[in-house]
Amino acid sequence: MKPFDPYQHFGFLSNRVGKLINLHVRENILANGYQFPSSCIGILAQLWSQDGINQKDLSISLFKNKSSINKMILALERDQMIIRKEDEQDKRFKKIFLTQRGKDFRKDIEKYNQNLNKQLCNHHSQEDIQQAKEILRTTIELLSKETN
Repeated sequence: MKPFDPYQHFGFLSNRVGKLINLHVRENILANGYQFPSSCIGILAQLWSQDGINQKDLSISLFKNKSSINKMILALERDQMIIRKEDEQDKRFKKIFLTQRGKDFRKDIEKYNQNLNKQLCNHHSQEDIQQAKEILRTTIELLSKETN
């Protein structure tokens, strides 16, 4: 039996890529004067597509527990990226909305992401990139079904 080699394991490799990209994104966030952790970008991305979402729905869509989501929300509030407002339908709950600063950050991160993609994709054909994206999307879909 061969010894386990993590560099031959899909899960290890995809996790490693995610962590390395996260480190690069974190450096960019700090260099541009933002103070929130890069782990909060998932919340911002969700709000860019659906502003005014509640904490429970964020937790479900990002596969995070309530405590983790709450810490990220607090960090984003401190950096004035989001604001919580009472839910008009049910005053017991609050909905989370982007501030103008949170909306403006999208332009910064999209520009950074384009540059990072160019840098990373220069080493692979367009077909390889599309295939890798499809594999990752399918993996997300399969694993998401297993967690529900």
